[in-house]
Amino acid sequence: MPGFTTHYIFGLKSYRHLGSCRLKYLISRYRGLYQLGLQGPDMFFYYIPGLRHRGFNNVGSTMHSYRTGDFFETFIRHIGSTDSNTQQGQAIAYLAGLLSHYAADSICHPYIYALSDHCVEHPNAASYGRHAELENDIDAILLWHYKKKKPSEFSQTATILLNGQEIQFISRFLSECINSVYYPVTVHSTFRVTPAMVHRSIIAMKIGTRTLSDSKGRKRFGLAVLESLVMRRPVASAKMVADGVVDYHGCLNTAHEPWINPWDPSLVSTESFPDLFGKTIEKSDEIFRMLNHSIECPISLQRQNLEDLLTVIGSNSYHSGLPTGHEMGAE
Repeated sequence: MPGFTTHYIFGLKSYRHLGSCRLKYLISRYRGLYQLGLQGPDMFFYYIPGLRHRGFNNVGSTMHSYRTGDFFETFIRHIGSTDSNTQQGQAIAYLAGLLSHYAADSICHPYIYALSDHCVEHPNAASYGRHAELENDIDAILLWHYKKKKPSEFSQTATILLNGQEIQFISRFLSECINSVYYPVTVHSTFRVTPAMVHRSIIAMKIGTRTLSDSKGRKRFGLAVLESLVMRRPVASAKMVADGVVDYHGCLNTAHEPWINPWDPSLVSTESFPDLFGKTIEKSDEIFRMLNHSIECPISLQRQNLEDLLTVIGSNSYHSGLPTGHEMGAE
């Protein structure tokens, strides 16, 4: 995934590109839910008890890899079946953030994995460490470019601001949509995502971002020393968010060196991260325009023809950018 701060900046840019419209009003009114949506399914990776589940029952990985188009259609239809105008608006604000996250991941993630030397068949800890380092460097570069702040001067945790009603509502609403698409009760499986699990994942993400903040680099150094005793390359310490950038030009690919999508070696690109950033904003702008058209339509979202909107959204993997359904295990 592009890093936490990068997703926040993508969302900020997309919001500012919106003209005066219903969608912009709802995002502004329910800003906390929009900003939670900007982190997508990544919040489930912070909830440690949930990580014990492997395969399809790993909620974060499943949402990244399978039936993304079906999930978005289910979410949108579920908004239309909600009687409360307030809750409809809250769900739309969250959905807009989630769609921004999806656009960013599906466009930028193949690049992140390629530069991290990710092996689809045999993922390893070293590539995850490089993945985290790369995300942190890009976070720091974009934060300085757009906000003129260092990571130590920016609180990721403070962007997740929800009141009690909002967190209770989105926990219930999101769990219902996830279960409808991924975990219907059958004779073979009774696994379900509960509102409590969603709620705890949100809290875990807030705690996790605070814990990973490391303005002076002391946490990273100490943990790296410990890791060096048992591992060839740091993994956990690489996730620490510090101010320094390891390789400015390398992580942005300013030289336009070729890179390969790990899921499809025939897909070779020389795009830089700024190129991908621009493509993501264009994609988000297009999705937001179509979403706003749908929510301003007098026909309920439950009964509306969503073909044009769903076509623009697509059904791609957050990991590979390819049509969903064939890869698992990446985070």
